[in-house]
Amino acid sequence: MFGFLTSGHREIADPLASVKAVSAWLRGLPAQDVIGRQLAVLGAFDSSRQARHPLDPGRVQALLFLDAALGADRRQLVKQYVENADGGTQLSQRIWKAAFDLSQGYETAYQSILEEALLQSNNPRWKSLVPLLFARLIHYFGSDAKLRVFRFERWIPAKWVELHHVYMRAAELGIDRVPTVLGHGPNTTQWTVEQEYVYALLIHQLNTGNMTPAELDWAYAQIRGWSRRLSLDAVARSMEGFLVDVGGKTGLVRPLGNDAGLMLRYLDTTPVCDQLDRAVTALRRAESPERSGVLSINQRRVAILEKIRPAIAPNLNSNLRRDPRSACGVTARVRVGLARICHELASSDTKDAIPELTGANRVEQEQIEVYTVADVAPVKRAVRDEHDSIAASLSSFTDPMWHVKDRSIAGLRIGATGGVGQALSLGALVAVRQSDVSEWLLGVVRRLNKLSPDEVEGGLAIIADNVVPVTLYTKRESKDDMGFVVNGVDVSTIGARFEALYLPPPSRPDKPLMVKTIIVPTPEYAEGRNVILATGRSVYTIVLRHLIEQRADWSWTAIQITEKKARI
Repeated sequence: MFGFLTSGHREIADPLASVKAVSAWLRGLPAQDVIGRQLAVLGAFDSSRQARHPLDPGRVQALLFLDAALGADRRQLVKQYVENADGGTQLSQRIWKAAFDLSQGYETAYQSILEEALLQSNNPRWKSLVPLLFARLIHYFGSDAKLRVFRFERWIPAKWVELHHVYMRAAELGIDRVPTVLGHGPNTTQWTVEQEYVYALLIHQLNTGNMTPAELDWAYAQIRGWSRRLSLDAVARSMEGFLVDVGGKTGLVRPLGNDAGLMLRYLDTTPVCDQLDRAVTALRRAESPERSGVLSINQRRVAILEKIRPAIAPNLNSNLRRDPRSACGVTARVRVGLARICHELASSDTKDAIPELTGANRVEQEQIEVYTVADVAPVKRAVRDEHDSIAASLSSFTDPMWHVKDRSIAGLRIGATGGVGQALSLGALVAVRQSDVSEWLLGVVRRLNKLSPDEVEGGLAIIADNVVPVTLYTKRESKDDMGFVVNGVDVSTIGARFEALYLPPPSRPDKPLMVKTIIVPTPEYAEGRNVILATGRSVYTIVLRHLIEQRADWSWTAIQITEKKARI
């Protein structure tokens, strides 16, 4: 599938000269290499542009034929990206770039041809092609938007100006509602310039920051079909819905009530929300009554629709947050990822405590002090010389690129500049220590917003305000003939070690969990697995129980202490 570009086909000097030429050229492209075919198309675009061939209706038909013929390839390319996006691998980045470059290539090709078509507007052969050229150009603006939203990116103002200019030119010519169709297949659908434009606007509404590429891809498909019933109005039908300034530099916004201007267009999204409600009802009715611990595909799709509802609903409940937030501007230390968090917390000067259940169910505090099997105490950090003024000055600063923008009991909105926030991703585990708060908070990224290539904003749901780094060991079967005891620990039962985070109850401030929980690397999680935790006074055998939340690199699970032995 990824056998990137072979050169086994017969060379055609000018494949975009006519439908016949491009058809023969396509037959010579590698059949099983999706990316290779797209790279060949980009090469053909570049060659044609450099050769400066005169544009004529024959070349337009060749471009439209190529566009229609490779539609399945473009869908396959997006599918491959979605399937590989969660891993953040070089493969997914390469697929995304191939799809993005292809979108830009078509956009440039249609722009140059459309300019020529408008110059030849009195020519009947050209005139009939103009509505379709406008529709396809705006379609690729939408493709650009979809790919960027996959990565939580937003358009710069100049891109909005380009889109609005193309739409307004079509509206001025009176062709914005003329049905067009690409290709002649049995499943082709007619689209107008206005429909493509509205869909491109709605794509940006889905940039909510809380959906994965796979969820977005499914949401795109639903909105694509539902948005066909929408239309833009020069006069608002109600105080609800959206408006767009077609002479401005932004997309859809909520009306303020005193909006006015000849360049404003109003969009009532009620038909889309009606379709969404019907879809949610149908998915819930189709759900099996049997309950399981894993969400079914229908439940996941309902969750996606509920995520996009606030972004496209004609009326917005302004109080969507459960807890009031207060604006702030404090700097913060931020660590992303389970391994980095464990390392940071383990090397801090503070001593954390783990609750220990006694026989009388009385909770007492025990200092965490993890020992190795050989009973070697952890290396103590060097104490800073209080007279070292340089060290004293540096220690008072937090990570200068991170700051907290607002906060509540249940969440934080953090921001990063200078490109340091690129490690943030949906579902990432994040520890934050604000400059005006002494304790670390542990949270999960629920929303992501890339404000610019160098500035990232993330919404965190706090899952714990008391976090203890621990070292766990896998538990082996005891071997009587090989075991020996060190400080009350049977060494033969100690297996491989791994780092984890213990969350004393109650965790999760908004919905408190009153059970003991722990966060472990996902490869180490298995329900019912026994692990060992050795503290300064005791050795615990802990069983990993049901999952609370799981991601690719971390799993948050309830635990049960099944055995406790005093260290000798």
